[in-house]
Amino acid sequence: MQLLQSPLLSICVPTYNRQFLLQRNVEFHLEAFRTIGIPFEIVIVDDCSTDGTAQYLEEISENPEISAFRRVKNSGFVSNYAFAMRRARGKYATFLGDDDLLIPEKVIEYVRIMEEDPALGVVQAPWMLVDERGGVSRNAGPFYKVPGGAIRHERGNFRSLLDMIFDSHVFPEFMIIRRDVLSRSISKATPFIFWAFFYTGRALEQADMLFLAEPFARVTAASDDPRLQQGNHECMFEWDKYRGGLEYLASKTMRKQDPLSDNRGLLQEKINRFMLVRQGVALRLHIDAHNWAEAYVMYHRMSLYGTPPLPEQMYDNICKLAGIVSAARDAFEFSTAPIILDPIIGGDTLKLLPADVRSRLTQASPDQQSAAEPNAYLRMDPEFPPHLRQKDGVFDIRDYVAQFV
Repeated sequence: MQLLQSPLLSICVPTYNRQFLLQRNVEFHLEAFRTIGIPFEIVIVDDCSTDGTAQYLEEISENPEISAFRRVKNSGFVSNYAFAMRRARGKYATFLGDDDLLIPEKVIEYVRIMEEDPALGVVQAPWMLVDERGGVSRNAGPFYKVPGGAIRHERGNFRSLLDMIFDSHVFPEFMIIRRDVLSRSISKATPFIFWAFFYTGRALEQADMLFLAEPFARVTAASDDPRLQQGNHECMFEWDKYRGGLEYLASKTMRKQDPLSDNRGLLQEKINRFMLVRQGVALRLHIDAHNWAEAYVMYHRMSLYGTPPLPEQMYDNICKLAGIVSAARDAFEFSTAPIILDPIIGGDTLKLLPADVRSRLTQASPDQQSAAEPNAYLRMDPEFPPHLRQKDGVFDIRDYVAQFV
């Protein structure tokens, strides 16, 4: 690999087990930025993939724009993101998922803005959500809106940043960042905090930051890939870290002795309102995914702050389904044979169970003579099953449902 001397732009791509998408990413950006004619590099960091990624990176290593690395152990998205960004050699760097694509002309426009303004260390923008299901790429609109088309935050002005986040529900994930600012802002994330709020706050300590309305990246929001998108995973399972990020930024505001610090109650109220929106998104996504125990917990956490978020009938259904799923998952640890479900449970209920649970259930009677291992039964009717061996296990659904009331 022949290294470029002075890239203007580093495109940083963390990847894991998606060689087919990474190849599309690399081919697109090599062609687009070679055509534009600026010096650039593509920094690719493989998080110990087990597919064909390592071989593919070896095949493209002779391209002078490619700078590829492989982690010594799998460490997850955020760590890989930071590792990739810190490998950047360009004057400016931007992150991109392996299934996403930049909008090259917009990237160049924003880099030129930064070149003309030495006080500006970061340009942020919403990303264009893309639906790629069925092999067709469709724009679904930007993830958030920037009021007035542009908002500038002067170095250290955390109140300005917080007000924008609260008022417009902004998630500062996609940035073009000057490398000297990057070096003092991005490293392996700490626990309990949303990485984008954390890195943005650090960067604002170093330089001015400009939010612009037009996206410079197209980001896959839905695809035929059965794996959960990183953004959806954060929304569903890591949403508590958003509060950590907001509290971090609010603390930075108060350390600057901003007048806002005189009204902590108002600040906490704004954080709670922001979080209720995010919890509502998480609740909807868990219901859509048939994650009933998670939906049950989300319901109760949201209910503390106001009107219960779901009708009572829906809540009752969630309790019932959460109980069935919990009983089933306990049964999975008792026997590797198909779990025998009480016939009283109808097909409409079965359809609402997660796919991995449905795949292990049966309502067929077991062959008692050939069964070499224990059978596990999920029981609703006290008379079920009619025949039970000493080594078999019974998991009473009503007991589990009683845990979710």
